Amino acid sequence: MKILLFLYDCLFFLGFLAYLPVYIWRRKTTLKALGQKLGWIKNTVGKEVIWIQVVSVGEANAIGNLIRKIKENYLAPIVISTTTLTGNKVARQKYSHCAQIVFFPLDTSWIVRHFIKVFRPIIFIAVETEIWPNLFSQLQKKKIPILIINGRISDRAFKRYKLIKPFLAKIINKCDYIAVQNQMYKKRFTYLGADKEKIIVSGNMKFESIIIDQQIALTIKNSYEPVLKPGGSLLFVAGCTHPAEEEILLQVYQDITESSGDFKFLIAPRHPERVNQVARLIRSKGFLPFKISQVPEYFSEDITKKRKIVFILDTIGELIYFYGLADICFVGGSLSANGGHNILEPIYFGKPTIFGPHMDNFLDVEEVVLEKGAGLKVADRQELRQALMRLVKDEALRKNLNHKCQEVFQQERKSLEKNLGIVLQSLKKSTHDA
Repeated sequence: MKILLFLYDCLFFLGFLAYLPVYIWRRKTTLKALGQKLGWIKNTVGKEVIWIQVVSVGEANAIGNLIRKIKENYLAPIVISTTTLTGNKVARQKYSHCAQIVFFPLDTSWIVRHFIKVFRPIIFIAVETEIWPNLFSQLQKKKIPILIINGRISDRAFKRYKLIKPFLAKIINKCDYIAVQNQMYKKRFTYLGADKEKIIVSGNMKFESIIIDQQIALTIKNSYEPVLKPGGSLLFVAGCTHPAEEEILLQVYQDITESSGDFKFLIAPRHPERVNQVARLIRSKGFLPFKISQVPEYFSEDITKKRKIVFILDTIGELIYFYGLADICFVGGSLSANGGHNILEPIYFGKPTIFGPHMDNFLDVEEVVLEKGAGLKVADRQELRQALMRLVKDEALRKNLNHKCQEVFQQERKSLEKNLGIVLQSLKKSTHDA
């Protein structure tokens, strides 16, 4: 095993050096991120921390309620490490008030040893799929519990892992517990050599990651519902959209309003800096763009009589509340091959939700949603048009989907409780042993 870890050490670091120019060229790192990954890090929260590792945005969003519950039950400081720049940004926005946010160290023996020395973790919690040979080996030497929570192994990762199964089995079994999302992932971990006694099916925490500020929700409803849904009009909200999708959505909206009467449309581009670009596209299609931030001061019913309006969400952090106002939703990044965005936000409110075929970033969520029949997956513009037309015309279908959405969250509701129980049990054992 020592020889294998030595070879892994050498190959990993050489691979990092070889790929670094590409990493920099693609703007996947910064000097600060690179420095922290190489071990240039300071501890700002104190020793004996709870160390939580997330890869990117999805995992960073998923741990909000877990962190809140840990803080309610345990006083130890928290360090959250992230792999990607976007994950780090989201973690800083959400958790800087209660944790130190850092970049995950490179998995070479000397770097992870230094990281452990700086922070002296009492537990390491990896969210989803995080299997690091050197880190796990060094943590085990220090008798620091290793947990995988919300665990999953994607199809792509599973194919790679099978090639190194004997080596991987030794690493996986350094974990104290492996809490997985469903039976399929349990079978995959077991096939790779994980001890069955360590594996627990705990559900998917992403279904309990949504936090709603009821005061903000009420304010937005009172301020914007009269404008967006006058006289009980239907509202279609397309969130997290990308350029190619906006072209398709506007054409589909135009086609349907010509044949099915008027319903309101709100576009929320994924990147807010593109608002003016989206406004120009809306004008080119013969509609009048109107920014949500301008509604309280400038909107009047006289405007709607002159031209059909398409609203643009140009505020930050409020999309989820506009999903709550909607009657029908589309979630972007899924028609444009960007990996998809979070379909759980509109489904949380029971909204009929359409998404495209490219949901690589949310395959676990997509699986549950489609299994329950709580969303409509479309392949292209034609299917999007057909799905939207059906939902606009068929109130019974909208109500049926609303019911299915509720079933999605009922099924996964206890996942946070199960994962938290595993974490607290391990923390209690760790401090008792110390």
